[in-house]
Amino acid sequence: MKPTRVELLGDAGEWQPLHGITNVVVYNEPEMARAAAERIREVQDAMTAFMRAYAEAVRPLLKEVGRAFQTMRDAGLVDDDGKPTRRPDRPAWQSPYGPPKRRH
Repeated sequence: MKPTRVELLGDAGEWQPLHGITNVVVYNEPEMARAAAERIREVQDAMTAFMRAYAEAVRPLLKEVGRAFQTMRDAGLVDDDGKPTRRPDRPAWQSPYGPPKRRH
């Protein structure tokens, strides 16, 4: 016996997702339900293993990025929020108002 797929449709006939559920499958036989539950567990285990491996692979990169930002903060290039700071000793030609006028 084939499983029956049930979907939630909106007023206009468009598919409406349920929170956290994409499909609801009704199984008429206990063996089909057990097989589906086993497949769901396998997918969940595979996704958990992938996410752990991903986190382990990305962790050193994130630590290095954190060290780089801390170095920029220590050098005064960025503030505590990570926004660039203005250098107090910048040349006049970098002024937002243009170069200073010459006096004659």
